[in-house]
Amino acid sequence: MGGIGKTTLAKYAYAKLSCQFERRCLLENVREKSTMRGLLDVRKLLLSKLFEFPPNVETRILERRLAGEKSLIVLDDVATLEQAENLNMCLGPGSRVIVTARDKQIFSQFNRCEIYKVEGLDKDYSLQLLCRQAFQEKHAKDGYEELVERAIGYCGGNPLALKVLGTNFRTKRKEVWESDLVWESDSSGFKIPNRGIHDVLKLSFNDLDHYEQAIFLDIACFFKLRLYYSDIDDNLLMTVLLDACDFPAVIGIESLCNKALLTYHHNSIQMHDLLVGMGREIVNEESRKDPGRRSRLWDSKDVYDVLKYNKGTEDVEVISFQIDIWKIEDLDLSSDSFKSMINLRYLHITYNRYSANKVHLPKGLKWLSDKLRYLHWDLFPLESLPSTFCPERLVVLKMTRGKLRKLWDGIQKLDNLVILNLEFSKDLIEIPDLSKAPNIEIVDLSNCESLGQLHPSVFTCPKLRKLLLSGCQKIKSLKTNIHSKSLEVLVLSGCYSLVEFSVTSEEMTSLSLRDTAIREFPSSIWRNSKLTQLFLSGCKKLNIVRKKLSSDLGLMSLTNLDLSGCTEMDTSNLWFILDGMPSLYYLDLRRCCNLETLPDNIQNNSLLGILKLDDCSKLESLPKLSTFLKELTAFNCIYLDTNILQRFHFNKDSDHDICCLPGGQVPSEFDYHTTTASIEIPPIPKSGLRGNESDHYNLLFEFKVEDHDDKKQRSTKGIKGCGVIPVYDLEHSLQLDGRSGVEIVELPSRINI
Repeated sequence: MGGIGKTTLAKYAYAKLSCQFERRCLLENVREKSTMRGLLDVRKLLLSKLFEFPPNVETRILERRLAGEKSLIVLDDVATLEQAENLNMCLGPGSRVIVTARDKQIFSQFNRCEIYKVEGLDKDYSLQLLCRQAFQEKHAKDGYEELVERAIGYCGGNPLALKVLGTNFRTKRKEVWESDLVWESDSSGFKIPNRGIHDVLKLSFNDLDHYEQAIFLDIACFFKLRLYYSDIDDNLLMTVLLDACDFPAVIGIESLCNKALLTYHHNSIQMHDLLVGMGREIVNEESRKDPGRRSRLWDSKDVYDVLKYNKGTEDVEVISFQIDIWKIEDLDLSSDSFKSMINLRYLHITYNRYSANKVHLPKGLKWLSDKLRYLHWDLFPLESLPSTFCPERLVVLKMTRGKLRKLWDGIQKLDNLVILNLEFSKDLIEIPDLSKAPNIEIVDLSNCESLGQLHPSVFTCPKLRKLLLSGCQKIKSLKTNIHSKSLEVLVLSGCYSLVEFSVTSEEMTSLSLRDTAIREFPSSIWRNSKLTQLFLSGCKKLNIVRKKLSSDLGLMSLTNLDLSGCTEMDTSNLWFILDGMPSLYYLDLRRCCNLETLPDNIQNNSLLGILKLDDCSKLESLPKLSTFLKELTAFNCIYLDTNILQRFHFNKDSDHDICCLPGGQVPSEFDYHTTTASIEIPPIPKSGLRGNESDHYNLLFEFKVEDHDDKKQRSTKGIKGCGVIPVYDLEHSLQLDGRSGVEIVELPSRINI
């Protein structure tokens, strides 16, 4: 980035070190000199400065002398590989070359090169630099503190920005500061650079080729607003969209990173706010007075004006209309509002909060650009897209909470479509044929309450990874004979009418059938061999378990199984479900009120670590459980025999072991117990005691339960007694008296003590 301090640091290093070298030269503005004078003349200039000879001396003689002498060369602002190669000379032992450049690729021309990336100033140094320029002192004047804070935030640690802004404000009154700092941002909150700063930053932009400039402006004016698609990585989506616009996305983004116009932060592509502001100012300069003549529109006022008065032209490629419902009045669009915008690539219409629709189409919509790659229109007011619209180039189609009943008639070619999201389209009754969507990865139809069935083609999509159907209350059956090779996540939670289910996939890892009306555990589920999470909570009619076929591997990878609230589940059915789940770690059986005991084969689940049995009101006994078990809860299992502490050997490597069982008193096995909510433990043998790190501590325990009204609050109210039993490593506890330890922890409010 321009102005970050590369030249200043290079000059400082030169001044500090130059006396240690026989030959030395600081060659400034290599970019400008190479452009104005040519590469050969700049090479001669460097040699003449090193030897303090006129530029017309034979260069080969000087180069041979240079190879035997210790030299320091500083090359400032090298812009191209050709410039770097032109000035890369053979130097004597101990020589050093310092190069400043905005493109990291430049350094590939130099052997044994160490790259130092110049970062912006921190807040303290920013404060000092700005105040020195504005007030000739280190601190802000009284009454200017808030303005200085705002100015520092604006500059983002860029020394040039701090200097220019501080100098600009040096002789100005406080009122001028306030006025200018308010002006220095657009409606999206991104800074518009001061003209001096803008001109310096724009040098980097001018060095980009056509495609790199287009990618830079797309990021500054569109992607910087953040798309927030939780189902797909933002960077990946950006790359796919840019590629779909015929931009070389990967190469272009890498080039922008090398030139410090983009950075990676926590695996996310970032652009400095000053650069965002610079990019947006470049777009504004395309047409100061007529936004409809600009390539990209993001300012809500400009978009409103262009759409309301039908000012759009073929120049408009991007529209991002983020509607603040408190600031934007209702907008009635004509049916031809988008007709002149034949090059529109991205159309994004969203709201800062969901409420009544603000964008109306009283006469319908006749036309949308066939060049659209991205269409996101929340609260779309029509029942379908225009019949003239060709979605062939679409990558993302997201239309949520609108009045759609269908997208279009017939089969459309959808070669580029990756995401289809129609969630909360409560009037939607059908989805299109997706047989010509070979690249679709995500289909989200969550809470489409009127949707009764899916088009069968959805299961033929070769790259479909996620199918989200939660809240589709009218779907009664979801069955297919097609064994998917790509589907990873299938969500049917809250599909209350669903009674039949049979979907399989080689890649499925998560399946949710929460709160559905299915009656049987279908044999097809056993074919999902990579399944790790299975959610069946609230399936109150589930009482039949189909056996797996001999050819099925079973759920060998399943780690999480949630059967909570399956009120018809009994011991025999649970036996068949648990058979063939060797990796099971988490088992939730809460509110399975028909269970009287657990099946004996649960001991085969040797990796079982967490078992929840709360509110299994008929549960009377437990079999031997896994030695790996570290958490067992059985609140309100009123018939459960609580004298079962001898049966459990908890995992000695676990950070915490929890066993919560019902009872009217503290079990006699506990060494220490009281009739209050707290207890102090006298000195006890510490050898082998779990968590023992020191011999110098006293133990004091206080037990609390959740407050009925505020779950975040806990109190001792209602506790009639507590007890503690020391927890020793298994080997040590056996040496003591054959008894294994159990630790009692905080109890939820529903337990009766």
